[in-house]
Amino acid sequence: MKIGCIIVLYKPNYQVVNNIKKYPKLYKLVLIDNSPNNNSKLFESILSESVTYIPLLKNMGIAHALNIGIKDILNSVDYIITMDQDSKLNSELLLTYQNYINEHKRTFALTPQYNTGRCQIKKDNRTKKVSLSMQSGTLFNVEVFKKIGYFDERLFIDVVDWEFFLRMKKYGLELIRINRAILEHQPAITKEKYIGPYKLKYGVASPLRYYYQARNLLWVARRYRSLNLYVNLVIKWLKIILLFDNKKEYLLSFYEGVQDAIKNKLGEKHEKENITS
Repeated sequence: MKIGCIIVLYKPNYQVVNNIKKYPKLYKLVLIDNSPNNNSKLFESILSESVTYIPLLKNMGIAHALNIGIKDILNSVDYIITMDQDSKLNSELLLTYQNYINEHKRTFALTPQYNTGRCQIKKDNRTKKVSLSMQSGTLFNVEVFKKIGYFDERLFIDVVDWEFFLRMKKYGLELIRINRAILEHQPAITKEKYIGPYKLKYGVASPLRYYYQARNLLWVARRYRSLNLYVNLVIKWLKIILLFDNKKEYLLSFYEGVQDAIKNKLGEKHEKENITS
């Protein structure tokens, strides 16, 4: 089987290059760079016939970047793994996917467990049909994109993967989580807080990201009537109330996102703040 991989980059550094150098061998590897500048020199040591670098010269959003990569290799591979630059793809995960595909010919999408350092995960031989996961580290049969289309670029960033997985479910295409497949992944800054004797680990992103999360969670929840996304929206709000400093700034961004979702105002939010985490 021919497996391709798409990595979405944003202001990469040599640590990102060294991470990619440790990737297992893939039939095609496409680096899509959402940075405002061309970083081709940074990657020149790993570029080859099977590894290509595409600079977008502007942050076009993760959905657009993923779609550029998918369209680039769609007709030359059988499966595509999508990755964030801070995720670490290893040989064991790839082999686990390949073994599952060999045993189950009708495979649409496989997703791993995520080691974010915030909660314990249990590695075992079980598999589970799930409705939601993250796109980073997920393997897609190329037929999925041909059948239901690409990632929704109107969302720009955040909940892009959940919308796609809900669309897959709508079309009857299964997403399978393989517990033996573990992906090292850092989706945001991790903080700790003690609540009584218990230590709670949680992720923190910028107020701008909470605008996108609130907007896209509500918009997608309404579109697919997803209780899970409504619950997640409430949890995001409670995190701000209970755990965050500068609550006012976060709440203003959160409420603006909710208002824009109701107005169907999507796309990139134009303001001076850059998305950094």
